[in-house]
Amino acid sequence: MNNYFLQLKKDIPNDIGWIRRILSYVFDWYIGGMIASLPVIVIYMMLHQDATYIPQNLSIFHAPYNIIAGSLSFIVASGYYVLVPMFVFKGQTLGKKIFHLKIIANNYDEVTNKQLFIRQFIMILLVEGSVFTSSNMLHQLLQVVTGLNIPKYYAYFGIFMTLISVILMIVLKSRRPLHDLFADTREVYLESNDYTYYQKKRKKVKRKSGK
Repeated sequence: MNNYFLQLKKDIPNDIGWIRRILSYVFDWYIGGMIASLPVIVIYMMLHQDATYIPQNLSIFHAPYNIIAGSLSFIVASGYYVLVPMFVFKGQTLGKKIFHLKIIANNYDEVTNKQLFIRQFIMILLVEGSVFTSSNMLHQLLQVVTGLNIPKYYAYFGIFMTLISVILMIVLKSRRPLHDLFADTREVYLESNDYTYYQKKRKKVKRKSGK
């Protein structure tokens, strides 16, 4: 364990800006929330054509529509957070694309789909996802299926893990939160000095190995 923390201290520093990263996060949070809300809105309006206000809560549905709405909500939101950086903009959600940020491997290689799945789906949506609408829908869905008060306790757990991530971003020079540590990734600003340096270094290595 001590060796692991020593390794984290020796990790490559990251000069990513806080404001840019926060703006990207807020943008993705908003877009992801809108996408996650669509199935709930569409299904409720199909059942109640005179609806003027639709709360984002599965309790407004009777079975089996609560399970259908919750499942579709989580699936489409997962598509935005997971499939977009996997197959549309490699290493980027729309927010990261707009603000010129990218998820890469911690050694500055191109990120793999396995790393993105661990980072975006397992860690962000399942472990740290209490503040995301998509994760909240999953929590409500689990409550519907099990009958247990899942959202309350899952939310406490998610907030706790998110706080740990924030502390790690502040303490570590690599600015890597919990989801980056588990996935062996990091988030970088594409025009930063460190990203430009390591990209040039990788190209030189590739040229030499190709000779």
